[in-house]
Amino acid sequence: MNHYEGLTVARKQIGNHLPLPVRHVLKELGMLISSGRKERRFTQEELANRVGVGRMTIVRMEKGAPEVAIGNYLTTAWILGLQVLSWSDFGGLRADSSVAAYLEKIGKHLPERIRKRKDDINNDF
Repeated sequence: MNHYEGLTVARKQIGNHLPLPVRHVLKELGMLISSGRKERRFTQEELANRVGVGRMTIVRMEKGAPEVAIGNYLTTAWILGLQVLSWSDFGGLRADSSVAAYLEKIGKHLPERIRKRKDDINNDF
């Protein structure tokens, strides 16, 4: 089960219950992958072999399917040279990257661990 904003959904149904902006981003990413593949004149099978997945995974990615692993989306985008992220950050967080700066900033103020809160005991009998 997945939980977000008080809504619990079964794993099979998550695509239907994703927030609308997330579904739009996945569709856009799928369209980017599709157009990038066609621009480079790769068949779906050729791209699948380069990414290390099956052809149907490429088909699902091009449709923006939420059940495809994020690693597959990112690997495909990297192979196609799509600028969905700052790829220079993937070689290791540089001191001048915005991600590294953000992690540095918030990391000093966060606890090492988050422990489950103990339930309050109701002693009213």
